[in-house]
Amino acid sequence: MNKLIWPINLIQLDRLTSTNKYAAQYIISNIIKNWTIINVINQTNGKGTNNNHWYSEKGKNLTFSIILESSFLHFMSYFFTKVYIHNIIICNAIHKILFYYTNHCWIKWPNDIILYDKKIVGILIENNITYNSKKYIIIGIGFNVNQILFDPKLKTSSLRLFFKIKFNLKSLLLKIISFIQKEYLYIYMYNTYSHAINYYNTFLYKRNQMSYFIIKRKNHKIVKYYSKGIIKNITNNGHLIIKINNNKKLFFFSKNDIKFLF
Repeated sequence: MNKLIWPINLIQLDRLTSTNKYAAQYIISNIIKNWTIINVINQTNGKGTNNNHWYSEKGKNLTFSIILESSFLHFMSYFFTKVYIHNIIICNAIHKILFYYTNHCWIKWPNDIILYDKKIVGILIENNITYNSKKYIIIGIGFNVNQILFDPKLKTSSLRLFFKIKFNLKSLLLKIISFIQKEYLYIYMYNTYSHAINYYNTFLYKRNQMSYFIIKRKNHKIVKYYSKGIIKNITNNGHLIIKINNNKKLFFFSKNDIKFLF
């Protein structure tokens, strides 16, 4: 049984285009409780990073959004609008759940979870929402759970395909929320997130391995070219550190500067 640290307001819906979009509209028209969860059975036009779409088969997966208001964990107010902090917290929590099943799971910078080299979880965080002088953050999560058919052109898979068992979606949802709350509580108790950065770096996908990228911006200049390099770590600001083309110099990239290929 996964105990929740803070009570949740679970809103279960049958069909939506996007839980993040619905959550943004919900903020405007309702009195928001922290840990409001928008969960939908059939998401028809889910949002992914960089305007990508998250495709999910009806009733087979988890597609949900979490709403937090800036008064939550008041000491984090300076960091509240820093998406990378929440990216790290959410990725770590979900990774810890999967690590119980296998050690072949990784965190792909900035916000995906990889299982046996296949994408299984996508995370999209939106932090620019202000209403009635209050700041809100929406954490959108797409988790491939029981779906068994995927576009072969996409490097995606599901828990069921790997572990050959059918998962209870509601139980898994509550477990995810429980683990996420534990990550926030740890930061609250110790007033630091250095442990979260260290965990993220420990399980960083392709760390110390040669990988390929499209570099879109470097040294504040717009560029676009293919390159290869070795992923080293992420910084305390959530930037990816890469050693490019055997260059002794290390380069730092934000998520808008570079696209990971393979």
